[in-house]
Amino acid sequence: MEEVVVERETWTDPEFGSEHEGWVGVLLEDGTVPPPVFFGSESSAHHSEVAQWSVYIGRYPYGPRAAALRGACACGWTGPAHVLDWDRIGDRELQLAGADAADNCVVDWDVHTEEVRLATIALPTVVSDLLGRLTRSRS
Repeated sequence: MEEVVVERETWTDPEFGSEHEGWVGVLLEDGTVPPPVFFGSESSAHHSEVAQWSVYIGRYPYGPRAAALRGACACGWTGPAHVLDWDRIGDRELQLAGADAADNCVVDWDVHTEEVRLATIALPTVVSDLLGRLTRSRS
Protein backbone atom coordinates (compact mmCIF):
# COMPACT_ATOMS: atom_id res chain seq x y z
CA MET A 1 0.00 0.00 0.00
CA GLU A 2 1.27 3.44 -0.91
CA GLU A 3 2.26 5.71 1.96
CA VAL A 4 0.42 9.00 1.81
CA VAL A 5 2.54 12.05 2.51
CA VAL A 6 0.79 15.25 3.47
CA GLU A 7 2.45 18.20 1.80
CA ARG A 8 2.79 21.56 3.52
CA GLU A 9 5.50 24.11 4.12
CA THR A 10 7.20 23.56 7.47
CA TRP A 11 10.15 24.99 9.32
CA THR A 12 12.35 23.84 12.18
CA ASP A 13 14.56 25.32 14.83
CA PRO A 14 18.16 24.03 14.58
CA GLU A 15 18.21 23.25 18.29
CA PHE A 16 14.93 21.32 18.45
CA GLY A 17 14.65 19.81 14.96
CA SER A 18 11.49 17.88 14.11
CA GLU A 19 10.33 17.83 17.74
CA HIS A 20 9.25 21.44 17.25
CA GLU A 21 8.56 21.47 13.53
CA GLY A 22 6.22 24.38 12.80
CA TRP A 23 3.70 25.27 10.11
CA VAL A 24 0.84 27.62 9.37
CA GLY A 25 -2.34 25.91 10.50
CA VAL A 26 -5.86 26.55 9.23
CA LEU A 27 -9.09 27.05 11.16
CA LEU A 28 -12.54 26.92 9.59
CA GLU A 29 -15.42 29.20 10.54
CA ASP A 30 -16.63 26.68 13.16
CA GLY A 31 -13.16 26.57 14.77
CA THR A 32 -12.25 23.11 13.48
CA VAL A 33 -9.08 22.13 11.66
CA PRO A 34 -9.83 20.87 8.14
CA PRO A 35 -8.39 17.61 6.83
CA PRO A 36 -5.75 17.72 4.10
CA VAL A 37 -7.06 18.36 0.58
CA PHE A 38 -6.95 15.32 -1.70
CA PHE A 39 -5.61 15.92 -5.21
CA GLY A 40 -6.05 12.83 -7.36
CA SER A 41 -4.97 12.14 -10.89
CA GLU A 42 -7.30 10.52 -13.40
CA SER A 43 -4.40 9.31 -15.55
CA SER A 44 -2.45 7.49 -12.83
CA ALA A 45 -2.66 6.06 -9.36
CA HIS A 46 -0.63 9.00 -8.03
CA HIS A 47 -2.33 11.37 -5.64
CA SER A 48 -1.32 13.77 -2.98
CA GLU A 49 -2.79 15.28 0.14
CA VAL A 50 -1.99 18.91 0.77
CA ALA A 51 -2.41 20.84 4.01
CA GLN A 52 -0.66 24.02 2.84
CA TRP A 53 -2.69 26.93 4.22
CA SER A 54 -3.01 28.62 0.83
CA VAL A 55 -5.15 25.81 -0.69
CA TYR A 56 -8.07 26.44 1.65
CA ILE A 57 -9.89 28.94 -0.57
CA GLY A 58 -13.35 27.38 -0.61
CA ARG A 59 -13.46 26.58 -4.33
CA TYR A 60 -13.24 23.22 -6.09
CA PRO A 61 -10.86 21.39 -6.25
CA TYR A 62 -9.33 23.15 -3.28
CA GLY A 63 -10.33 22.84 0.33
CA PRO A 64 -12.98 24.59 2.38
CA ARG A 65 -12.44 28.29 3.01
CA ALA A 66 -10.05 29.13 5.84
CA ALA A 67 -11.48 31.56 8.37
CA ALA A 68 -8.21 32.06 10.23
CA LEU A 69 -4.58 30.99 10.30
CA ARG A 70 -2.56 30.06 13.37
CA GLY A 71 0.93 28.81 14.04
CA ALA A 72 1.16 25.13 14.90
CA CYS A 73 3.94 22.91 16.19
CA ALA A 74 4.67 19.18 16.18
CA CYS A 75 4.68 19.30 20.00
CA GLY A 76 0.95 20.12 20.00
CA TRP A 77 1.24 23.87 20.62
CA THR A 78 -1.03 26.15 18.60
CA GLY A 79 -0.90 29.91 18.50
CA PRO A 80 -3.62 32.53 18.42
CA ALA A 81 -5.93 32.77 15.43
CA HIS A 82 -5.24 35.43 12.81
CA VAL A 83 -8.60 36.05 11.14
CA LEU A 84 -8.69 36.28 7.35
CA ASP A 85 -10.85 39.13 6.00
CA TRP A 86 -12.38 37.60 2.88
CA ASP A 87 -14.10 40.87 1.97
CA ARG A 88 -10.63 42.42 1.69
CA ILE A 89 -9.10 39.32 0.09
CA GLY A 90 -11.79 39.12 -2.59
CA ASP A 91 -10.58 37.28 -5.68
CA ARG A 92 -6.87 37.74 -4.95
CA GLU A 93 -4.71 34.66 -4.41
CA LEU A 94 -4.72 33.64 -0.76
CA GLN A 95 -0.96 33.01 -0.94
CA LEU A 96 -0.48 36.77 -1.43
CA ALA A 97 -3.52 38.22 0.33
CA GLY A 98 -3.02 36.12 3.45
CA ALA A 99 0.75 36.53 3.64
CA ASP A 100 0.63 38.95 6.59
CA ALA A 101 -1.48 36.53 8.65
CA ALA A 102 0.86 33.66 7.72
CA ASP A 103 3.90 35.75 8.68
CA ASN A 104 2.28 36.44 12.06
CA CYS A 105 1.96 32.68 12.56
CA VAL A 106 5.70 32.29 12.03
CA VAL A 107 6.37 35.05 14.57
CA ASP A 108 4.06 33.30 17.08
CA TRP A 109 5.93 30.02 16.53
CA ASP A 110 9.28 31.82 17.02
CA VAL A 111 7.99 33.10 20.38
CA HIS A 112 6.87 29.56 21.25
CA THR A 113 10.28 28.04 20.50
CA GLU A 114 12.01 30.79 22.47
CA GLU A 115 9.75 30.01 25.45
CA VAL A 116 10.65 26.33 25.08
CA ARG A 117 14.34 27.25 24.91
CA LEU A 118 14.09 29.31 28.11
CA ALA A 119 12.27 26.49 29.92
CA THR A 120 14.70 23.80 28.78
CA ILE A 121 17.35 22.62 31.18
CA ALA A 122 20.48 21.21 29.60
CA LEU A 123 21.34 17.66 30.60
CA PRO A 124 24.67 17.13 32.33
CA THR A 125 27.33 15.98 29.87
CA VAL A 126 27.54 12.55 31.54
CA VAL A 127 23.82 11.93 30.95
CA SER A 128 23.98 13.24 27.35
CA ASP A 129 26.93 10.94 26.62
CA LEU A 130 25.10 7.93 28.09
CA LEU A 131 21.99 8.68 26.03
CA GLY A 132 24.12 9.02 22.91
CA ARG A 133 25.80 5.69 23.55
CA LEU A 134 22.44 4.04 24.16
CA THR A 135 21.02 5.46 20.95
CA ARG A 136 24.04 4.31 18.93
CA SER A 137 23.92 0.81 20.42
CA ARG A 138 20.26 0.42 19.39
CA SER A 139 21.02 1.40 15.76
